[in-house]
Amino acid sequence: MSQQIPRPTGRSHRRRLGDRAQLRFGLVGAGSMGSNHARVIAESTSATLVAVIDPDLPQAQRLADIYGGVASSGLETVRTCDAVVVAAPTARHVEIGKQLLADGMPVLMEKPLATSSQEVASLCDLAGARAVPLMCGFVERFNAVVRTLTQSLDAPVVHILSLRHSPGASAVSSSVVWDLLIHDIDLVLRVSGDHEAETVSASTVVPEGAELAELADCILHFPSGAMATLSASRLSQRKLRSMLVTTTDAVYDVDLLRQDVTVYRHVSAEYLMTGSPRFRSETVIDIPFVRHAGEPLGLQLEHFVDILEGRADRVAELRSIPPAHRLAERVVQAAASAAPAPGRTA
Repeated sequence: MSQQIPRPTGRSHRRRLGDRAQLRFGLVGAGSMGSNHARVIAESTSATLVAVIDPDLPQAQRLADIYGGVASSGLETVRTCDAVVVAAPTARHVEIGKQLLADGMPVLMEKPLATSSQEVASLCDLAGARAVPLMCGFVERFNAVVRTLTQSLDAPVVHILSLRHSPGASAVSSSVVWDLLIHDIDLVLRVSGDHEAETVSASTVVPEGAELAELADCILHFPSGAMATLSASRLSQRKLRSMLVTTTDAVYDVDLLRQDVTVYRHVSAEYLMTGSPRFRSETVIDIPFVRHAGEPLGLQLEHFVDILEGRADRVAELRSIPPAHRLAERVVQAAASAAPAPGRTA
């Protein structure tokens, strides 16, 4: 895709819905994730889908027939859009993103933006220089239980244990670090309050006959003193999304799938000297209320709309993109330099 993208001038392209204008969205990428984005755009009261772009024109047409918009195999159709969601293969993100941003088009791009922190920085620098909104699809940020967790923490974080295991996906173009683990890296940075790790150790598994790492484990140490142990896998027989956050006075057991959190807090401990000496401790179990405001992917879209309409901070959102990408790249590098386990490749 090398053509210049014509931009609308002189009039708004928003569609009216009652007294509220809907932003006109284009979607680049009509695969599995693109289908999800098309659905939430179509369901939104803030947005409408006007263009679906994919090299596979019949697939783009199938999505357009279901959710609306004009199907195309080229970016020229985004000329009528107010913003674009990019859910194309990761390898094409930089090319597509630079074209859109250079032309002043706001972009919500699926994670990762790229598998190189330098390329991520180039996209962010371009967005910053052009003052164009750029948002990365870290959808777990909009999981209701994550907000409940961050609001509930009232003591320094000591350790985070994160598990993100899934059965294998048929169409993946990047290692499990960029596909799954980056979500938890982003969450760990938000929960710990850190922006970088002091030390990173990691190992990955590339199954026989495969080209990509399908399992990754890493240990991160942060300047705050916190430590995180993360595991991501596409080799699991069941879907698992959990975090165990230990602070100096409580443990938070988080299920990201069920969107619930249980807090365990020791409140007393004593020795009993009646009869034979015994030790007794008491633990208070608290289940905070989780306010479910909607599907995380839909909430992510609404936050992007808030950025476009000035209700959320464009610059803060842009600055939040690089840290998780930099740390994911360090995990990949640490795994590559680690000695492989017998019969496996690191």
